[in-house]
Amino acid sequence: MANLKGSTFEKQIKNALIRLDARGTKRFGTDSRLTHSNALYKKREMYLRDFASYLQEKGINQGKLNEYITQEHISNFLNERLSELSPKSALDYVTGFNSMITGLEQTKVNIVDKSVYNVLKEYTSDYRNEFNQVKNYYETERAVEDTNSFISNLQEVREISATVAQLQLETGLRVSEALEVAKNFSNYYNPNNNTLIGIIGKGGQEYYPKEISSELVYKLNNLQERPSYSSYYNDLKQLETKPHDLRVTFAKNYYEELKEKGYSHKEALKEVSKELNHHRESITIYYLARA
Repeated sequence: MANLKGSTFEKQIKNALIRLDARGTKRFGTDSRLTHSNALYKKREMYLRDFASYLQEKGINQGKLNEYITQEHISNFLNERLSELSPKSALDYVTGFNSMITGLEQTKVNIVDKSVYNVLKEYTSDYRNEFNQVKNYYETERAVEDTNSFISNLQEVREISATVAQLQLETGLRVSEALEVAKNFSNYYNPNNNTLIGIIGKGGQEYYPKEISSELVYKLNNLQERPSYSSYYNDLKQLETKPHDLRVTFAKNYYEELKEKGYSHKEALKEVSKELNHHRESITIYYLARA
């Protein structure tokens, strides 16, 4: 595996496009993720320039573009880039960007942080869910029924995964956001009132402060290792659960809690949407339908 050639981002973009260029060859019957059409060439040039511009806006002007394709950078990049797009456009962008990275790997470009594929998979899932809601398709019964037993069982698989899962269940964070908080807990924790502050969600929108239990504070303060998406995903898989199911569980439990307190459906839906950092209540309705 090698890095993209060139001393500047502009030269590396040109090198990436040359590596990917397979116009004039047929893709049918292969697993090729190379560039087989003029239209795709233009899209991939846009993806590369978008990502380079994002890095430069962060003050990063040197190094290799492929080495910056990491979970952190890709999450932040997509949050900013997709914030103003429709669900369909955002879905097309994420799937196209994912295909391009796979294509670069097929040309022997080094993508060190393989967890970026998990991040892209999560974003793809979110936007596909949002887009497909108009088709009235729901995968139901995804919520965890007994969260205490679930955490206890996951604890036996891996302690750190149980801690991240508890964080998702108490806050409703997306898995990428929960992993970020777990890795850098002191950056988000306000000890004055046991809340998490300053968490940036999809679209660059900041979450409302989130109160967490003292038990969870203790666990996060005493992590013995840094969590990773791949190990977390595989640990949950042993319990036939996906990371996104825990966000759905939070939505269901919080909605039911508010209803028991006397909130109307509309009032409860609004509050749950705030906690999930959703821009539209229709997405929260989709979550509740899956639960």
